[in-house]
Amino acid sequence: MRAIFMSLALVILSSSVLSLPSERRDSDSALTEIQALNFALSLEHFQYHFYKRLYQYGPQDFSNAGLPPWSQGRYAQISSHELTHAQFLENILGDKAVQPCTYNFPDTDPRSFVKTSNIVEAIASSTYTTLAKYLSDPDYVISISSIHSVEAKHSAWINADVREGAAWSTAFEAPLSLSQLYTIMSGFIASCPSSNSLPPVKTFPALTFPSSVMPGQTVQVSFSPAAPKPDSQTLYAWFISGFKALVVPLNADMTVTIPDTLQGFVFSVITDNRESVSDDATVAGPAFLVFDYDYQGNDQSLPM
Repeated sequence: MRAIFMSLALVILSSSVLSLPSERRDSDSALTEIQALNFALSLEHFQYHFYKRLYQYGPQDFSNAGLPPWSQGRYAQISSHELTHAQFLENILGDKAVQPCTYNFPDTDPRSFVKTSNIVEAIASSTYTTLAKYLSDPDYVISISSIHSVEAKHSAWINADVREGAAWSTAFEAPLSLSQLYTIMSGFIASCPSSNSLPPVKTFPALTFPSSVMPGQTVQVSFSPAAPKPDSQTLYAWFISGFKALVVPLNADMTVTIPDTLQGFVFSVITDNRESVSDDATVAGPAFLVFDYDYQGNDQSLPM
């Protein structure tokens, strides 16, 4: 199985346009199994506390927003899943388990709730894809794989049934680094208990795109806080989808042309290295972008 994966990665790497770095040198490379499981628990706390917000919106609120009223009940089932996941991981970790943080989610109505849920589940699917490499205990591997499968189903349901978009992006999930994933999560975290033992991850400056973007557009991006760089240094915008990535130069005026071949979930990262999207090279991001497409592969970008 490992030989098959490596062969696939090498095929992707052979292209000068589509690439997946062969060596990430990420800051989370020395993660222990306990730290990996606690990262999963941090994610499940994050998800459950988001889905608790569902109960301020009733089925009629969903209907008034032009969404299926029954979707409120499905979201309630997802909320129950996330609580079960958190309790399961807490039982494994015992007194080593991290506690929930205080969160700041942006939803104010059912539509913004759906939009945020899309991001939350995209983070989850990528996180469990990445966590697999830190686990050696077969029971842990099975447990994480089982949770991953359910999270992927959540994401597919939100995109296909609620958003009426594409249920998947590519044949593979994007394996972002834990630092990149935690950077996205941190945008929704106000504070965490001082007793929590954090894994060795970095938090990068937030990368912001305009609220409505499409493949082929030239748009201006921003970092918050701005990441300093020498005037002579060229930065690069990476667009990661599954095991593939497109990299283009970031212009001096902070504009970038979004590749017109992108589809589905895309994570964009700004780096100072055209050959690497490792943590050491990351300047800002990731930003989460969605480019929906129809059953024939035609662009069908939606407002959320």
